[in-house]
Amino acid sequence: MASYSKNFQVPGKMADSIYASIAGDIDRFLSKSSIGNYEVKRDDSAKKVSFKSSMASGTLSAKDEQLQVDISLSLLATPFKGKIEEGVTKWLSKTFANS
Repeated sequence: MASYSKNFQVPGKMADSIYASIAGDIDRFLSKSSIGNYEVKRDDSAKKVSFKSSMASGTLSAKDEQLQVDISLSLLATPFKGKIEEGVTKWLSKTFANS
């Protein structure tokens, strides 16, 4: 299985704000992706959002001024790793463009 990990810097944003942005928008983002049916879990106290589908699973962890993204891809999704990385980067860049 392929994996994707990235630490996104979000200068000037505290963990609560980063988490709120991600937790509120992840369903929209995943619904536009091609990962099939998915389940999302939000952990408000840990500032983490996780998702799972047959194609991929991942965790987004918010800390002050940063967001850690860790995604594991199924064997079938591995050929699309570059597109997935590009999509995640574009989504987060757009989400935090006005940071």
